[in-house]
Amino acid sequence: MDNLIITVGTSLIENYIAHNHNKDITKENILHYYEKERIEDLRDKRFGSEIVSVENLREKGIFSGKRLYMINHDTVNGKLAGEVLEEFFIKKGIVQEVIRKSISKVDKRHPVAFRTEGLKNLVEEIGNIVEQVANKYNVAVCTVGGYTAEIFMVSLMAQILGIKSYFMFREFEDVTEIPPLPIKLDYNYYLENKEFFNIIATTKPVEKSAVEKYLKQEVELSYFVEEIKKEDKTYLTLSAIGYYYLKTVKSSHNLPRRTSNINISDKEIPSCSITARPPELEEMIKMLKASPYVNKLKVVFYNPNRRLKVSKFFILDSDDFESALALELKTSVGGFRIDIYTVATTKKEHESLMIYFNENFL
Repeated sequence: MDNLIITVGTSLIENYIAHNHNKDITKENILHYYEKERIEDLRDKRFGSEIVSVENLREKGIFSGKRLYMINHDTVNGKLAGEVLEEFFIKKGIVQEVIRKSISKVDKRHPVAFRTEGLKNLVEEIGNIVEQVANKYNVAVCTVGGYTAEIFMVSLMAQILGIKSYFMFREFEDVTEIPPLPIKLDYNYYLENKEFFNIIATTKPVEKSAVEKYLKQEVELSYFVEEIKKEDKTYLTLSAIGYYYLKTVKSSHNLPRRTSNINISDKEIPSCSITARPPELEEMIKMLKASPYVNKLKVVFYNPNRRLKVSKFFILDSDDFESALALELKTSVGGFRIDIYTVATTKKEHESLMIYFNENFL
């Protein structure tokens, strides 16, 4: 594995302060202190958990040392710890490249901002790094430094993103591997609760009373929000995980660059067995045929007794079909399914088109 994301705490600085009461706390002084100590073993615990764990992963052949992403707090000590570790890792030849990321609002002195802003910044940065690497088998996280909430959130993100995470207990000599479970975000949950998410997905906190009815109907929706008390009112804002969930299910930035060259009048494949054509179906077919991403479509299923909760586009994967999109359409006369063959050729393009149609056609 060539890419490692590591959370950075301040143990290196705290150890320096404990042994140098009267000296200035600068990068040069800290590095000089550790150089003067002549500690040969990079796994000596005086170095702090960040250095010890990275060296442990290198020794085991898990991490090649090619690229290290360091996540530090956007505080004086957090930045200083990042600067010291970056120079140490490079000078000692432990890693070839260090990329430091300072996360704003992650400061224990400001708990509300930490909870409502800092953790959002953290999960967004982790998601961006993994997307940039573009290979979940070539990146992992190592959560050994930082606040407990930070370590927990990064470990949770590793599970969501499907990448391995490593942790080192203070009493142990080696890192512990935590493999990801085969889980993925439930896109249908967003579609079924779209009204709630559209209200809560604002830049400003929303009064709890505005979404109270949704929270009573679906208790799990409370997991996506944080409460903020202001005077005698309670406001809600997306939690860090709620923010990442919504950002992911609404992201359509991998839309195909290609467009269809098929004439609109030739896009629908006639269906001999389905004659019902309610206005809702006719209007949807008209919209889909006009889309530059649609090559062909066909109404393949109709059940007058099927009462769908919501209409939704989804990816249709079957041995009998090439990968295509499908639409379950709720109408006044029952449920329909339309199979849609698009210009998409990759999994990401299909996923982006599914999101695009759900956001713009329903």
